[in-house]
Amino acid sequence: MKEDKLFRNCAIGLLILVIAAYSNHFGNSFHFDDSHCILDNAYIRSLKNIPDFFKSAKTFSSLPYNQTYRPMLTALYAFDYAIGGFGSFFYHLPIFIFFLLQGICMYLLIIKLFEASFKNYNNKYFALFTTGWYMLATANSDTINYISSSSDSISTFWVVAGLVMYIYRPKWRRFCLYLIPAIIGVLFKQSAIVFPMLLAVYVFFFEKNGDQSFGKRAVQSVLASLPALILCIGLYVLQAKLTSSTYTSGGNFYTYVITQPFVILHYFGMFYFPFGLSADSDWIHLTSITDIQFIIGIIFLAILGIIAFVTLRFTRYLPISFGILWFLIALVPSTFVPLAEVMNDHRAFFPYIGLVIASGWCLSLLYEKLNTSYLKLFRIALVLILVLNAIGTFARNFVWWNEETLWHDVTIKSPNNGRGLMNYGLALMNKNDYRGADEYFRKALNRLPYYSYAYENMAILKAAEKQNDSADIYFKQALQLGSNIPAINYYYARYLHELNRNSEAEYLLKQAIAISPADIDSRYLLMKIYQEEENNEAFVSCAKETLVILPGDTTAKAYLRNTAGKKTKLQQAIELAEKDPSPANYLSLSLLYYQQKQYKKCIEYSQQALNLDPDYYLAYNNIGSSYNMTGEWENAREALTKALKLKPNFELAKSNYNVSVRQMVYTDSMIAVLKKAPTADNYLNLSLMYYKQNLFIKSIGACKEALKINPSFALAYNNICAAYNSMGMWSEAINAGEQAMRFDPNNQLIKNNLAEARKGRAGIN
Repeated sequence: MKEDKLFRNCAIGLLILVIAAYSNHFGNSFHFDDSHCILDNAYIRSLKNIPDFFKSAKTFSSLPYNQTYRPMLTALYAFDYAIGGFGSFFYHLPIFIFFLLQGICMYLLIIKLFEASFKNYNNKYFALFTTGWYMLATANSDTINYISSSSDSISTFWVVAGLVMYIYRPKWRRFCLYLIPAIIGVLFKQSAIVFPMLLAVYVFFFEKNGDQSFGKRAVQSVLASLPALILCIGLYVLQAKLTSSTYTSGGNFYTYVITQPFVILHYFGMFYFPFGLSADSDWIHLTSITDIQFIIGIIFLAILGIIAFVTLRFTRYLPISFGILWFLIALVPSTFVPLAEVMNDHRAFFPYIGLVIASGWCLSLLYEKLNTSYLKLFRIALVLILVLNAIGTFARNFVWWNEETLWHDVTIKSPNNGRGLMNYGLALMNKNDYRGADEYFRKALNRLPYYSYAYENMAILKAAEKQNDSADIYFKQALQLGSNIPAINYYYARYLHELNRNSEAEYLLKQAIAISPADIDSRYLLMKIYQEEENNEAFVSCAKETLVILPGDTTAKAYLRNTAGKKTKLQQAIELAEKDPSPANYLSLSLLYYQQKQYKKCIEYSQQALNLDPDYYLAYNNIGSSYNMTGEWENAREALTKALKLKPNFELAKSNYNVSVRQMVYTDSMIAVLKKAPTADNYLNLSLMYYKQNLFIKSIGACKEALKINPSFALAYNNICAAYNSMGMWSEAINAGEQAMRFDPNNQLIKNNLAEARKGRAGIN
């Protein structure tokens, strides 16, 4: 009874220590993938979308290239949001609860392994210590702090739970109930697909029926794991089928894989000496197997393999061999599937279970061989391991407190990480430290000159500093490098909206939504623009689409409610003109049509005003402005001349007149050049001029003339593609873009325009 009480007190003490170590992490903010998987993901904001999580990976993230299939994780986010909105506490709490449950399952697994290897009174204490070491390990703290890494931690819990169920409930095996946790684990993250291998290794090592040979045990382990293997292959096929076609995992397979042996050595070292933990490393791919890091990594793996093989031969050492194999098996997915970053410390959370089992058992064996006089000192050392890791974890939690603390740490630990420098600059910008932000953005661009996000944030910074010319340049560079990133389209559109450049903003927002229908911020801004422009038809359509994705969305409902039954300014002007057909009322109506780019209607109602008052100079100005917008310069000049005859000091008419003359002269000069030299290049220049004037039909016509001269003129097809894109005629744009690619497949501008057309059509369909 006394010993039971001692063990119970040790377990309670360990639980208190774990809770204390993580007591300061529950308020830590969202980071990394949390933005597009949680904050910007409209799908998680309604529990009604849960069935869709299992049908399509597009619900997982607002970024197309991150849309992998993890439906259980998305469902968990939806429940977290339903309970607490975007309060980070409500996301951290379930992660920590699963972590504690994992600790219970780990103890049950470890005590079974220890008892099967060598029955000993101290086994339960060392099983408890080994579990505590893992739970308190500073190397694991990043995984628990990073909300999106709940895919790692919770899938790990279900794998361990499945093994525990298999071990402790042998009668359930015939019904394959132990596979249920494995299924859930894989649906949280695909790395749990190694469950059959772990199960096979466990059966081979610890479930011996008498004095079996290695061959018989191997057959037994294969047969035991076969149902799990079939299931996991099926889940892998399902995952591959349902993962979005836009998903990209990483870079070059060869250079990624040859880097992993040294990465594995890094993970190994971090568990025992976690001083170099970085939330975002600056590691790069090795390029050759002659690199010293590859050689060192291979030697390290060979040593681990030898230790695993030697200890496999002795029952008493089996937990060491089992732990090493667990460590290596759990690393298989991140070793052979190229990921965006060559190394991330949170990937070792699952493998570390094996490492701690092997380490804990080594300490247990050492304890048995120590002289009695050293036992007290050894126990103190064990407690010290736990306490030091608890202190390290508590300290590491502070690093994850907010974006500034996290990214400042990254700039110290990984000074060559361009993303880290950029994100720290972003944190400084949010504090209005514009000088500091500019410094770190420039450092980021120096290391990553093609990093679209760095250009985007530099543009936002310049906009905040009211340097609009610089902001425009940086936004365009960001868009050129990352046209498929919704956030870049959104922030550029937000900037343009602030400058009242709504037509440009509207186009970019449509692109963002076509790329990611769940990009809720783009939807809100687009609805706002439609409402401001009183484009009710488009507004209602956008609001209803939003409510399909996000049923019950209060913002979309409020927009609809405020608009319902209200007449637009245009409707009111039409009714007023019909009721009181005066020159002033017709002019007001023509202005509204002009604002909505219905230039023919503007001219029509301006003419109605002139029919009532032939000397109405304002009407002539509206007609001239409309002709300017349609590229009919001669007609524009004629109308504006009449306006100025009636009112010579009319500054707006003078300005419009100068535009018409300037454009007419420019156009005439271009046409004169064409008459002298009707080359394909000159027609291309004419098309570019028309394109800049938003005369897209004329731009296409000029390109077609160029193609009559040079049928393989890729740039002419590209201009046609761009013009059709501007008009939202996606199929025609795709046809032209594909023709351009046929003649110039390496042209990045052509690739971008074609990609834009395909996204546009995808958004419509």
